[in-house]
Amino acid sequence: MSQKQLTDSTGPMGWMAANPVAANILMLFFLLGGLYWGTQIKQEVFPEFNLDEVVIRVAYPGASPEEVAEGIVLPVEEAISSIEGVKEITSSAFENSGTVRVEALRDTDLQQLALDIKNEVDRITTFPVDAEEPSVTVPIRRRSVITLILYGDLSRPVLRETAEMVRDQLLQDPAIAQVELLGARPLEISIDVSRDILRSHNLSLMDIAARIHRASVNLPGGVIKSPGGQVQLRMQERRELGREFGSLPVLTTTDGTPI
Repeated sequence: MSQKQLTDSTGPMGWMAANPVAANILMLFFLLGGLYWGTQIKQEVFPEFNLDEVVIRVAYPGASPEEVAEGIVLPVEEAISSIEGVKEITSSAFENSGTVRVEALRDTDLQQLALDIKNEVDRITTFPVDAEEPSVTVPIRRRSVITLILYGDLSRPVLRETAEMVRDQLLQDPAIAQVELLGARPLEISIDVSRDILRSHNLSLMDIAARIHRASVNLPGGVIKSPGGQVQLRMQERRELGREFGSLPVLTTTDGTPI
């Protein structure tokens, strides 16, 4: 094919044959652009990905599966059934807790859907008195890269403290994004009250637990608006240490002395 025929042909090939300098510049642009964006691609050996679902969990200590289904699962299903973006709702009732899984429609913003679900669940006022605060989460599927096991002839608190120290040191490495502590018992605060003391004040352990539950909470107090801005009020009475619970008043005598 002669040079004149290449010049007279139409289409991309004809244009490149007629403009070799521009074609080379365009090719160089694509090569450099590909090299640049190739270095920006996120590479993970064990990538994490979000599941297209939102999970609602509510603990109901001491309840049977039937009580959980009636007092927890059904109210949650009714509250979230009309939310936009919900494809399917699957519920499970166990002893002491209930779980509701919400499958989202394709291309639905999971974070916004989780926020909408949380708002609807927070409006439910028919939960049993003993039910704990609902938990609304978007599960993330991860795979572990390495497992580090600590052992020794030490007490459990010392082993846990050592594991937490190792975890904090690992998180200081910029190449490590997450470290989970597994196999350690959750921290608990035990409150023991003498039976004689309970009888002398006509109290039960449930009375003590109810008073602690009402007093050891953080509650929002509203907002004060002023020309200079807004001031948010909040009562912070949540206890974290055992000695803080020891100073919590349970009763008040007639002369105003706290017990």
